[in-house]
Amino acid sequence: MNYQFERYKEGNVIQICIDSELIEKEIKEAFFDLKSAENSINDGNYKWAIVQSYYSMFHAFRGLLFSRGYKERSLRKRSFRGIEIINFECHTALKFAIKTLFVDNGIISDNVFYEFDFAMKARERADYSYIYDEKIAFNVLESTKKLIDEVESLL
Repeated sequence: MNYQFERYKEGNVIQICIDSELIEKEIKEAFFDLKSAENSINDGNYKWAIVQSYYSMFHAFRGLLFSRGYKERSLRKRSFRGIEIINFECHTALKFAIKTLFVDNGIISDNVFYEFDFAMKARERADYSYIYDEKIAFNVLESTKKLIDEVESLL
């Protein structure tokens, strides 16, 4: 396995027992969020369509990661007398794990991964900067459908 992943895994990705119910739960959530995103687009609610599409991707990738016996986790360390704070959120941990385990090994296409990265950034812009529009919402929704198809083919 990749040395960089081994170092990263120390705090942000843990090994778990493969649990088909947990995998199924994540995939079910992915489809629920996908349907919600489609409804939001139809209602003209582009911000929520972007957010829901991203979370659909997130849950699909979590299911894939779980299927290989890994789980992302947040790592937070506090500052004490000049020691810096370390904060890796689970979204970043998931992204890194998917890249290392699946993209770098040719299992997931670079294109699908880059679309996930774009969706992650689009969700952050929509949530925190209030930047979103119809075109972005449609693009992220279409990317979500491709990602789910690719993940389903691997499960």
